[in-house]
Amino acid sequence: MQELRGKLVVEKLKEECLKRCESHHGKIPTLAIIRVGAKEADISYQRGVRKRFLDFGLEVKDYELPEDASDEEFQKAFDFINDDPEINGILIMRPLPPKINEKEILRKLRPEKDLDCITKENIAGVMLGEPSAFAPCTAQAVIEMLKGYEIPIAGKRVVILGRSMVVGKPLSMLFLKENATVTVCHSKSENLKEITKEADILVVAIGKAKFVGSSYIREGAIVVDVGINMDEEGKLCGDCDYDTMTEKASMLSPVPGGLGSVTTAVLAKHLIRAAELQWGE
Repeated sequence: MQELRGKLVVEKLKEECLKRCESHHGKIPTLAIIRVGAKEADISYQRGVRKRFLDFGLEVKDYELPEDASDEEFQKAFDFINDDPEINGILIMRPLPPKINEKEILRKLRPEKDLDCITKENIAGVMLGEPSAFAPCTAQAVIEMLKGYEIPIAGKRVVILGRSMVVGKPLSMLFLKENATVTVCHSKSENLKEITKEADILVVAIGKAKFVGSSYIREGAIVVDVGINMDEEGKLCGDCDYDTMTEKASMLSPVPGGLGSVTTAVLAKHLIRAAELQWGE
């Protein structure tokens, strides 16, 4: 069995991004990260994004508001960032505190700066197959992972476990765009194992630690594990039972070391495309 490790794909995306940045005549695509408070998980993720983006030749500006910031204060800061022509993409550390009107933020966020498909315009664009729309980074990362390993998608039978707006639904559209035959399963699906065993490519995104084992796949299937969970021993794991899956899968993405790093690299790729669209390039 071959592991689908994120490092190989990230290096390919990095090379692509650096090459595209060289053609911008000194202009640097810039990301704004907006954070309220000082949650350690948010700070850690923000630090990781900054490191990756700088490595890709991009710029990051951090905007931090105190935990007790009012809705009015946040809206004012957001409007300034949203309207700043020097900012090409915006990443909001969500969920925001209850006192902040998040729906209003999503309504105001410029679609051309929405890199992770949280505005209605980009959601509709992905469903319609519009090339200018930004898909959710995690969903796009699945496609980038398969392409990075030169795995054929066209004509293949793909089964996706999970129907969220972050992965399942938009990913089904991305696979259809690649001419795959797609089935989306969920908690109410009957005869689940019979369906998943038909898959050439199985994508697991159900949020249940080690839920999917080898009994869900046919011999030689390719499996992409999107899950990020903690097991009973407090260790990071995916939605797949990795040890049993190795018995039958021909290729499998591990957790950690698989899709996670690709997702951040996709965010960087989206920033560059956003900047190019805004610059008319």
